[in-house]
Amino acid sequence: MRGSVLPALLVLSSCASRGVHPLTPQDLVTAPYQRTVAAAHTGSLLYDGGCLVFRDDQETVQLMPVWPDGSVFNGTTLTFHQPGKSDQLIVVAQEIQIEGQPFEWSALSASAYGRVHQQCGGEPFFVARVRPAN
Repeated sequence: MRGSVLPALLVLSSCASRGVHPLTPQDLVTAPYQRTVAAAHTGSLLYDGGCLVFRDDQETVQLMPVWPDGSVFNGTTLTFHQPGKSDQLIVVAQEIQIEGQPFEWSALSASAYGRVHQQCGGEPFFVARVRPAN
């Protein structure tokens, strides 16, 4: 029994030394709802480098989703709030299609999004609609 505990402790200690931490509600970026749809991407929400990001299926596009105000993140599930519609649950790593509008970082407030821009990268993408990919 003792021999099986040691490898598990080594794995956990190596994760802690790399700064891995559980997802938190602060990892969610929100803004007033934007209904404009200029692009659609299919992929998954991922936790990468302390950020909740969207990566497409071919791993060629990484976006920083900006969710509508009223959306809530509990650490594993996002409740997507679209005004006038029922809230929609999205699980981290679930394959989804997001529709919305890309933005340049320079068009956004540095005081509101500065930490996210420096830490997370990826282009901001204001999410207007979400649906399961399959």
